[in-house]
Amino acid sequence: MQKTEWNNELLRELKSGEYPKYPNEVMLKVIFGGYLSNRPSPNSNWKVLDVGCAMGSNLVPFADIGCDVYGIDVHLDIASNAKKIMQQRGYEDIDFREGTNRNIPFPDNYFDLITSINTLHYEKNEEDIMSALKEFQRVLKPGGGLYICTVGPKHKIYNLSKPIGGHKNIIQDFGFRTGEQFFFFDNERYLNHYISYYFDSVETGQVTEKLMTIDLDFLISFAVKPFR
Repeated sequence: MQKTEWNNELLRELKSGEYPKYPNEVMLKVIFGGYLSNRPSPNSNWKVLDVGCAMGSNLVPFADIGCDVYGIDVHLDIASNAKKIMQQRGYEDIDFREGTNRNIPFPDNYFDLITSINTLHYEKNEEDIMSALKEFQRVLKPGGGLYICTVGPKHKIYNLSKPIGGHKNIIQDFGFRTGEQFFFFDNERYLNHYISYYFDSVETGQVTEKLMTIDLDFLISFAVKPFR
């Protein structure tokens, strides 16, 4: 259901003009700021993939410095609309494709950086999470970076969900996501645990905000594909 429902939601946002037009602020701070021990140095030689690209906004800062940028999302219509939107914004050569966490339609060792912003928790169970992380590793070059942002334990959607064991949760009273099964990491320790199966130099953090009546909370991580 997620594929169709997400396409319908993004079409609604597109028609209303309500879609995000700016890149994720925390991602900017982590990738371009000085918060990492193993700090990346974004440059024009990079190939950058945004998994769950929606309207493409998270690719803007990388395109602006000359990177080759790419995006995938679960429905071909989403990818097509992202391309049109970014062309209207002056970005002509972005490669948008249909794809998922566990099925990225690019060859091995292709990207210097992958960003996965609020998409990984849509996997339903531990097996699918591990498959997604393995797929991220496959398409990254050795030494390439992975940035992940995912729901944290203080987030409204987390606290409205019904836990059913093994990090699995049924979403309740949260729009079109209601009834879906998500995988939540619960804390930084678990996020680090899973990412460390396939990546080195794993660094994690947590970002918590209260915007009026809405609690937002995200676990974040940056990790590096090993050379071995």
